[in-house]
Amino acid sequence: MVTIIGAGLSGLATAFRLQQAKLPFTILEASEVAGGRVQAALVSGQAHSGHQDLGPSWVWPYAQPVVEEWLEELQINTFDQYDRGDALVDRSPDTNAVAQFLPGQNGIARIEGGVHAVVSALLKQLPDISYRHEVISCSFNKSNIEVDVVVNGASKIVSSDKLVIAIPPRLTVPLISSTPELRTVSDILSQTPTWMAPHAKVVMFYDHAFWRERGLSGRVASQVGPLVEIHDHCGPQGSPAALFGFSGVPAAQRATAGSGFIDAVQQQLRRCFGDDAPPPTQIIIKDWALEKFVSTEADITGSGAHPSVIDEAVRGQHSNNRLWFAASETSPFSPGLIEGALARADQVAAQIIASF
Repeated sequence: MVTIIGAGLSGLATAFRLQQAKLPFTILEASEVAGGRVQAALVSGQAHSGHQDLGPSWVWPYAQPVVEEWLEELQINTFDQYDRGDALVDRSPDTNAVAQFLPGQNGIARIEGGVHAVVSALLKQLPDISYRHEVISCSFNKSNIEVDVVVNGASKIVSSDKLVIAIPPRLTVPLISSTPELRTVSDILSQTPTWMAPHAKVVMFYDHAFWRERGLSGRVASQVGPLVEIHDHCGPQGSPAALFGFSGVPAAQRATAGSGFIDAVQQQLRRCFGDDAPPPTQIIIKDWALEKFVSTEADITGSGAHPSVIDEAVRGQHSNNRLWFAASETSPFSPGLIEGALARADQVAAQIIASF
């Protein structure tokens, strides 16, 4: 039996590959939902409804062959990120933003139904997941691996032959820190930031994409915030209509801002798009710094920079070919990104299959 800790994208993709190889496995997920950092903002009550990503949004199929292969296998399509028209440059809180051309990113695309469509497609193929199963520690014995789990306040032990840990790097450390042979790996993981952990993503819904009607791309580059960048976040054919932005306000300040943060966002939208622009019908904020199963104090106070490729030692097979680390940040390329999660899942699953 293979136990997979974490039902994020990498954990689910690993399970999918093991299932294709007809290997038994179980998935333990600490939260109440699957997907990890892949979560969707659902909006309804309009002419259309759809999924806007609260986590990662973009893929580059032409430059990410692993993503392309997975989407083709799961029969999921992409569409181009809307980037037609001028962008807005927001330089001062006291003056209106200025429209000007900004170069875009070649080949940038979004997934139909959002990235959560990938999670949904995987879940349809997998057996039930054990939700609300928070892993506290792991013990590596000669005959088996014992996973100490808390379920609804009660402790239980899950016994396994092989173990895949597919949760953020720094959250992995407490699970393995008592095992001397894993000290080097533990040190590496403790220094590896979790991508998006200190950030907040803000999704703003509208009745229609008024910026497109004005010849604007919806993109904003801001030097004053609170959103440092804003992008078109509409579904295919512009429905549902939405923008999204990344917060430039540090996590500690967001935690104490309360409704003041939303007020500042609305003020920025008026400054950028004009007082005559329609207000959002709904604003959804996903503050990843507040998610206990994503972010640690080290992540919150860190730089927020994108993680680099970490030491190859983490990607080996540990504890006599019984333990693997599969978080996106452990990937040999595109760490922290969608492609990193899928590529690492392929790599880990192949090693597990070979070990049997």
